[in-house]
Order: sequence, then structure tokens, then C-alpha cells
Amino acid sequence: MGKMVRFLLTAVVMLFGVSRMYANGDFVVDGLAYEVNDDGVSVTLVWKDMDEPYTGDVVVPASVTYDDITYTVNQIGYLAFSHVTRQVNSSWMVIKENTGVTSVTLPNTITSIYNAGFLECVNLTSITLPSSVLTIGPSAFSGCKNLAEVVFPDELYSIGSYAFSGCSSLPDLVIPKGVASIGSYAFNGCTGLKSLVIPEAVTKIGSNAFKGCTGLESVYAYVSDVFVTGEKAFLGCDNAVLYARDELLDAFSVTDNWTVFTQRQGMVALTVACGNGGSVQMGGFTYTATIESAFASKEADGDVVFTPDEGWELSMVKLNGEDVTAQVTDNRLTTG
Repeated sequence: MGKMVRFLLTAVVMLFGVSRMYANGDFVVDGLAYEVNDDGVSVTLVWKDMDEPYTGDVVVPASVTYDDITYTVNQIGYLAFSHVTRQVNSSWMVIKENTGVTSVTLPNTITSIYNAGFLECVNLTSITLPSSVLTIGPSAFSGCKNLAEVVFPDELYSIGSYAFSGCSSLPDLVIPKGVASIGSYAFNGCTGLKSLVIPEAVTKIGSNAFKGCTGLESVYAYVSDVFVTGEKAFLGCDNAVLYARDELLDAFSVTDNWTVFTQRQGMVALTVACGNGGSVQMGGFTYTATIESAFASKEADGDVVFTPDEGWELSMVKLNGEDVTAQVTDNRLTTG
């Protein structure tokens, strides 16, 4: 783990204070520890005991009953799944790799994942975040070097600093449509990342957010306007092709921290529909049967390629308001 991440964790430990260092929650049910939240009706899952991290396949319940009171489980707490131990001859805690957790199932009651909730769970390979999750806190999955799949909810709003730093096994990343902010160093050092999709809602990308993503090949920026990102947001991503709306390509070429992308290709405005109950994939996003407006990336030859669900066909395609369905051949549209 890098010096910057360790500095951040030290600051967090100091913020929480010594009194939290030895806490193992207010009660334990079925091997999981919980703290009662201020509202008195919900609880946060917390780490259990020093040198006793959670292991195996963990299923977090939607609710838990203790002393005849039933609580909703709505948060994953600070260092909840990390391996917390005590520094030799010291009262300070030390964070080690948790090699025991192999999978975690979260209920649709979790709204947030706190700081370092899954820090260095090195054998965690995939995680599905339920639709109830709105925020991912700083360092939440930092150091999960074998995490190869993250299913994000569309409802997610923000991704904290260092949230997925060092997740070197992530191959593709589609930021959910509702995310407005990506924190500093959020995906720093994700060297296995090849494709990145940034949705229209994003208006802030922190410094060094994608620094060191040296394997990145394609960045799809669906943003409606060009904004200045944090310093060195894409440092080391020189080989990636930036796909953006045709009318914004010139602005990207002169805007701070986007100029790293010397290879740029345009995208065109489309409206699509795919029958009753089908969906279609374009540029990393999946569009449902409902008619939706989208920006689709063009191939090198200027064509737009669609990927409908198996057994479905495109029922309507409009380009800049004009119906061009008849011009789609083998799910390919020539845009000129």
C-alpha cells in the first residue's frame, strides 16, 4: 500500500481516537458485530475483534434482532472487513491484509460503505453493490488487488478518494449514470483497467483519480460539457483513446488534464428503442426497451455498432432526430 494511503489511514485512526480502537460493537449476532446508530433503529456492521477478521463467504442480513429489538442493517462501518491488529508495544492499530474473506453478499438496506470498509481484502474477487447504496467512502476497497468485478447500482451518487486504489485486477469500469463526483486517487494504480466509461452526470474528477492506469485503452466521456479535472487525474493514461461528443473534441484538446489524450474520436447523438422487453448496448452502457437518448461512439470507419440482447432487434434508431432505422445493417449504422 502506498505512502499516501497509509497517511490517510493514520489520519483516520487519529480522528476516531483510541476509544474506538478496541471497540467490537454493541453486540454480536451470528458472528457479525454491530453498532447501534444514533437513530436507535438501525445498525452499522463493524469489525469484530483484534486479529479476528471476518473470513469465508459472508452474508450480511438486512436486519438483525438483539434483546428483542430488531434493527435495520444500513451501513458497512470503518474497517469492517479489514484485518485489524495491535502494533507491538503500542496502543495503535495496524491494518494487515485480510486473506480470509472470499465473498460478501450485501442486503438492499445498505446505503453507504464507510472509510476502508473492505480495505485490503485481497482475496475478494467480486462484489455486487445493491441499489440502496448511494455513497462509497474513502479507501472502501483500496488494496483489493484481486477484485475483478464490481456491480454498481445506478443510484450511486459519489465515489470517495482512494475508494478503489490499487484494485489492479479490474478490467473494465462503467461509472453509474448517477455519479456526480469521483474522488482523488479513487482508481489510482488500477493497472489492469482497459476501458472506462464516464457518464454525463459527472462534474468533478479529483486529482490523480485515474493516475497510473497504464493499461487503459479507451475512455468514453459522455459529459455534456468539458470541465477542468483535478491535477494529474489521468497521468500515465497516454495510450488511451478519448471518445467524446463531436462538438466537444476541440475543447478537450486544450482543457487542463484532458490534454493527455492525444488520440480522440467523436460520438454522435442517437435515440434508440429495442422492442418490448429488450435492451441494447452502446459504448459501455445498456439502454432498456424504453426509447432513450444516448451518445454512441463511432468506430474508426465512422460506423456505430449496436449489441442488442440475444433474440432482440433494434426497432427504431434516430440520428440527430432523423429516423435512420432503415440504414442499420447487421446492427451497424454508417454515420458518414
